[in-house]
Amino acid sequence: MKTKPAKEQNYNFPAETGDGSIFIDGNKVIYQINQSATPSEVNIYDLQYAYLITRNSMASLFLFDFHQHYIPANLKGFEAVYRSLSAKLGFNDVQFFENVFTKEAIKKEIWRKKIKANYRILDDSYNDYQVGFEIQSAEKDFINWDTTYEGLVNNPNVLFEKSAYGQNLLKFKHPVRIGNLLLTELFTYFDNDRKDVPIIDFYTNCYDSSNTDISYIELKRLLQKDFPLQQQKLEYERADQKHFSFDANGVKISLVYTYDNGWQFDGGNTLVLIKNQREYPELLINKHYEDMIEVSDVLLIDENIKVYADYKRNKKVKRRPPKLAQTPQPLIWVDRKNNCIGFADTKFCQVFDFKEVESLTIQNVLPAKGSGGAYLEINSGDIKYVVASGKCHAFDNYKDKLEALLGLKVDKAPEYYDC
Repeated sequence: MKTKPAKEQNYNFPAETGDGSIFIDGNKVIYQINQSATPSEVNIYDLQYAYLITRNSMASLFLFDFHQHYIPANLKGFEAVYRSLSAKLGFNDVQFFENVFTKEAIKKEIWRKKIKANYRILDDSYNDYQVGFEIQSAEKDFINWDTTYEGLVNNPNVLFEKSAYGQNLLKFKHPVRIGNLLLTELFTYFDNDRKDVPIIDFYTNCYDSSNTDISYIELKRLLQKDFPLQQQKLEYERADQKHFSFDANGVKISLVYTYDNGWQFDGGNTLVLIKNQREYPELLINKHYEDMIEVSDVLLIDENIKVYADYKRNKKVKRRPPKLAQTPQPLIWVDRKNNCIGFADTKFCQVFDFKEVESLTIQNVLPAKGSGGAYLEINSGDIKYVVASGKCHAFDNYKDKLEALLGLKVDKAPEYYDC
């Protein structure tokens, strides 16, 4: 016999004694934990799963709409909202009411949206994982992994929209083939400040028809068949999460499945992450400046410091100029001819126009749970920019020398612990 939804049952709800409130407005659930807090919104159409969670004898309805919402069951209006959602979505009311008054810490799934299978394993024998992927448009369009953001932005087979988290998201208008795997969707965040580099990350969430870890099992089996053993890596397979990766000539394809555990929730899908880890050394060459560099003054740093080196995201990151080869240790130099300041470790450097730098700050983070560290920051208006780092207090002995070299103020920020 079919159980009546909560809307029709005389279930006992927790007393609505909380300071906050909750109600439904159109397709939104609006709630405040307390009346002085800013209201939060849940998009009902975007809901993917719901749980009953109890912590410290307090029951909460957990809703996930790309954001996590812990909604206390004692908010004013909770019963009406729960009954409405249960009638609309079909919550497992028996599970909810059997546990809502428990004093133990529990987490019980009461609803999950059914997602259609969105991938297919092909019977073909493609062997081009290391080359790129193919958009299944009317005239198929093969995209090399080395294609830049600039190279893809005007492709007629792509479109842009805002993600649930506010980032600029690139999507494809057609399914995409990667090797012998056909994906309904593939995305990349288009938020890299640098657009002249190959796209760093792609991702998708793969659901099988059961919305379980069968997706992980099937995808892992396919890629294990298609990749040589030396290009496979079992990252870990634990009760809470499984992670297997494959190396396509510097492009890492990872499979990640997360189960219910602690504060994590079973998403019902395998996250497929594709990360371009290839090196592009030509992007590190600044021929124009290397030809005209003039070192007017220099401060050698007798510490193992590192200059920020993610050149795929920051155009300022370049190789250490060859003309500095006679002094292989980290250093800071002034180029008065070209009116600029340079910061270099043994491999990389960054160069700033004097007008970009108002002052510098030394920030020490004391070891605690984390290892701590020291950071040299450039201040430009309201922007703080970490240009170099080292062990805690690595820059302390250079404060006065930096001020003398650069003619700029160097502050020491209050220290704090790396917790």
